[in-house]
Amino acid sequence: MIKIAQLGLLIALVLGFAVPAKAALLIEPVVGYNLGTKFEIEDGKNYSGGSGPAFGGRLGYQNFGFQIGLDYLNSNVNPDHDDFDSNLKVNEWAGFVGFEFPILLRAYAGYIFSANGQSTKYDASTGAGNQKLELSGGSGLKVGVGFTVLPFLDINFEVRQGTFGDNKLGGSTFDKDIKYSTYMLGLSLPFAI
Repeated sequence: MIKIAQLGLLIALVLGFAVPAKAALLIEPVVGYNLGTKFEIEDGKNYSGGSGPAFGGRLGYQNFGFQIGLDYLNSNVNPDHDDFDSNLKVNEWAGFVGFEFPILLRAYAGYIFSANGQSTKYDASTGAGNQKLELSGGSGLKVGVGFTVLPFLDINFEVRQGTFGDNKLGGSTFDKDIKYSTYMLGLSLPFAI
């Protein structure tokens, strides 16, 4: 009976030291690189092979390992197709929740509530020439995991997917939804103050 009580006390002490017990403001700058970006337009056109740098950050609240807050990400992706003359730039705002485990691992998920983007598009099928493609009304989901490799340095792997619903091509309404998905490998510096 005494050994069970001692084991229980030992577990309580380990968990007490492993999980921070005070609430804190979370500030986390992020840099990364998008890999394997895919775009699908309702008319059946698919573009894949997009990649490019990303930067942004998270601002939130952390308590007992739980995290909640806002996430911003600015990404450049370059669809590997002749229809695009310049990088597709995408800005995303998301709300996120996460949990930092005592074993140097963090999991998080977010809802992208606002996303927009722009690129220059060349429609080879119609010979329409260079036209500005404007994407807006975007929303979607993101999930990720982070591994702490050094104090204040995390390596993150993130998957994002969503849909742009309000789009324009050459200033005219483009009435087809554009779906996208991408993987991002990144570094972040989470500070809890």
